[in-house]
Amino acid sequence: MMTTVGAQPSSAAMAYPAPAGLKSSFQSPTTVTLSWTAVAGATNYRLQRAGNSAMTGATYSSFTGTSADVRGLQPGTTYYFQVRVINSAGTGVSDYSATLAVKTKPKPVLPAISNPLRVATYNVSCDYCYARQANELPWSGRRDAVVKTVSSQRPDVLGVQEASSGRLQGDTSVAGLTQFEDLTNRLVASGVAYKLSNAKRNNCVNDTTPYQCVYQYKGASDGTKILYNSAKVDLVSQGSLKLASQTGASDRYLAWAVLRQKSTNKSFFFGNAHLIDHMSDPSYFNLRQKQAQQIVSTIAAKNTARLPVLIVGDLNSNKWTSPANAPYDILTAAGYIDPLGNTYKNDLPSSKATAEKTIRANFESFNGFSRKAPARNTYGNGTYMDYIFTSSMRTAVWENVVNIDSNGNYVGTIPSDHNMIRADVQLP
Repeated sequence: MMTTVGAQPSSAAMAYPAPAGLKSSFQSPTTVTLSWTAVAGATNYRLQRAGNSAMTGATYSSFTGTSADVRGLQPGTTYYFQVRVINSAGTGVSDYSATLAVKTKPKPVLPAISNPLRVATYNVSCDYCYARQANELPWSGRRDAVVKTVSSQRPDVLGVQEASSGRLQGDTSVAGLTQFEDLTNRLVASGVAYKLSNAKRNNCVNDTTPYQCVYQYKGASDGTKILYNSAKVDLVSQGSLKLASQTGASDRYLAWAVLRQKSTNKSFFFGNAHLIDHMSDPSYFNLRQKQAQQIVSTIAAKNTARLPVLIVGDLNSNKWTSPANAPYDILTAAGYIDPLGNTYKNDLPSSKATAEKTIRANFESFNGFSRKAPARNTYGNGTYMDYIFTSSMRTAVWENVVNIDSNGNYVGTIPSDHNMIRADVQLP
């Protein structure tokens, strides 16, 4: 609902006319999208928002364009908006526009989703990554905590990163096993019938070792693996893609699988990726951009049945990465949805957020083995390099899985330098 209340009277001669055409093209329970007509010669605008037509107690935001996505609003509430031209110093150089009243939509009452599919992503920190940081234990000292984290949530499908394909060192109890094999065995022992979509270690004729490898594609994807609960999900097909690399950079992969949810007999496409890190290096920014484009094109080529899609992984890019969060932008431009609506340099969910409930979304996904779980703020969205993207489907719950005490400190062994992220979705 929108109404125009009227223009503010001019108090002095102004350099620019008041902006015209203020309107709202979209309203959700917590967001309003606004636009107005550009004023010739103007480059900066200030938007004023209040809960009353007198504009008392107003809040202000500045923009360089002629549109605004206003976030953090209350459902079913009327807000009043005005816009004016400002100069580079922030001084008003036009009168305010006519006042626009916009009512947000009421919060919808949705039925509980039936047959939820629980998916998760988890960078478990590789065995050989042990750096003896404070609060960090080697894989042998923290793997039980990783297993406990996964088994406490029991995702139907789990994408893991850094579950390395090299044999574990210095632990005779798992002689000859890789990290992903050890993890899978321990999850099965915990009582969940997990299987790997692809259990190969290497893309070699002898896939058990990379030594003197004679290349042969086996669908292996190093430590980027997909595990599925075989009691809940069937594997239909699977594969992998070695992503673009450069001299001196480690190999990164997209692992993919087509799976079928047993309770609904619905199939879906699941992709798990780990992109190159070194976030501050511009050349690696370009490489991540190329890798994300490969993910999009590979899914388009492999998902010929146009099944619902879930993409998870560690993209090593976040909403503060300069000059942009390229993987996020590429995936969303391809039509994939971030249920958190965690867009660039903004902590409040965008109008495209689909998560109906969030749990500890304000925490970071990377913890760096800090005893106090890092949180961006006490509200809204934290900073994420670990993601779950969906095609068009309901996301009933999204959770950053952290086991913390009342002071925000991790309880016991910190499982990994990343938190597990999980979501409950309903396949369309």
